[in-house]
Amino acid sequence: MRIAVDGLIYQLQSGGGISRLFSEILPRMCELDDSLRIALFTEGRLKQELPKHRHITHLAIPPMKRYLRPRGVWGPIIPEVRRFVRRLWIGHGRGQIWHSTYYTLPEKWEGAQVVTVYDMIHERFGHLFQAPEAAEFRERKRACVWAAQRVICISQATSQDLQHLYGVDAARIHVIPPGRSEAFAPRPSSRASPTAPFLLYVGSRARYKNFHGLVKAYSAWPGRDEVRLVVVGQDWSMDESRLLQELWLAGRVHLLTDVDDEALCGLYNQAAAFVLPSLYEGFGIPLLEAMACGCPIVASRIPSTLEVAGDCPVYFEPAAMDSLWAALDLALSEGRDSTRVRQGLQRVQRYSWDQAAQQTLEVYRAALEEA
Repeated sequence: MRIAVDGLIYQLQSGGGISRLFSEILPRMCELDDSLRIALFTEGRLKQELPKHRHITHLAIPPMKRYLRPRGVWGPIIPEVRRFVRRLWIGHGRGQIWHSTYYTLPEKWEGAQVVTVYDMIHERFGHLFQAPEAAEFRERKRACVWAAQRVICISQATSQDLQHLYGVDAARIHVIPPGRSEAFAPRPSSRASPTAPFLLYVGSRARYKNFHGLVKAYSAWPGRDEVRLVVVGQDWSMDESRLLQELWLAGRVHLLTDVDDEALCGLYNQAAAFVLPSLYEGFGIPLLEAMACGCPIVASRIPSTLEVAGDCPVYFEPAAMDSLWAALDLALSEGRDSTRVRQGLQRVQRYSWDQAAQQTLEVYRAALEEA
């Protein structure tokens, strides 16, 4: 079985849930099926390391914008040359499967296609994505979904949104949740480390993540003088820096960048609580990481988090500041030895990368039968 994977996500992001998903499942699928051969295509500079296995071949398509210079002479024909070169490298696909990491379609492809849908944020929160390229992205995503024989969704919540917004037949959809990394686990010794109590926020701070709402609520929370807020992610934007200054939080909110899994595991183990304030999520891998480390969770009451974490978090209504205050107070009073935390340690065991890889292989086989 031959799979062509467009590794676009490795060019767009330096980290995140999508690249982690493919980095985890591609080598595992090769181990599960010795006949599997994966061609991983990229075009241009990579922002992170690619998955490695003896059955994964990295094919770097020449980036034509770099070679066709001066731009003033070659500019008008670069798109057509790029399409020609991509077709030449990728091939016709007969008897193969195309699986893009981030919604791309191969031209004149004669094989099967599988697409993974991570969320429907651009469709549900279109008012937050109004640039012309956002509209183009939505069109390309829809085209990928309708071209695919099989569609993978990472949660039931995403599957239901896809059916509602695109009208996709449920029979074409397979729900395959991400797994948990073995790098995240309880560290009993870290609990004795003398650290000041802190809340932990991890990941992207895009508008739908409601980070601004968290900061504003934290600034007015009576407990903020005793509990810091630690943020793991990219550098502050200008708007975020301005907000922190306006709320007099520069000394209370601490940003950590370039945090690897080892260090992140330590933070989950030391945090008073992990906070997920999102208005919407397709899944939320940090939920698994927090549960696996025995970290109390404070989360907004949204469908995907209810699906993934069940009753383990202390929930709050994302638009209600006093609801978040009450959730923080309750989580901190219960501590790390609460029933919720113990339930989380049990619940996270159901999420496995090996299982996700096996289920994805089954989707590939079904897609080939239908192509």
